[in-house]
Amino acid sequence: MRRRFWTTFALVLSVVVTLAVGPAAVAKDKAAKKAKEGQLTGTIHMLAKDSSTITVQKGNVQRQILYNADTKWAKGTQGSSKPGSLDELKEGYYINCKGTYDGAKLVASACRYREAK
Repeated sequence: MRRRFWTTFALVLSVVVTLAVGPAAVAKDKAAKKAKEGQLTGTIHMLAKDSSTITVQKGNVQRQILYNADTKWAKGTQGSSKPGSLDELKEGYYINCKGTYDGAKLVASACRYREAK
């Protein structure tokens, strides 16, 4: 009888703890992922293809964008964009990149560029 009571008690306690902690942990994880997503826009100041880095300047502030083989490239405006490539990028172009932040740097998942703002 005692063994059955303690087994049932332990099972009920574990279910209660799981229900109490589970949703909070999932919500905190989702909030952390959303907080790291973002975008950067500005004029291309410098291209460093050897380190896969684009330095973007907006006003007096310079930020870095990291890209990789998975980054999608588009040329044009939001309303009329065409597939593009990294090889077409030039310093002075206007760029808009979306992705996730790794510290202060944006790891781009998609970038759209054009000659002028």
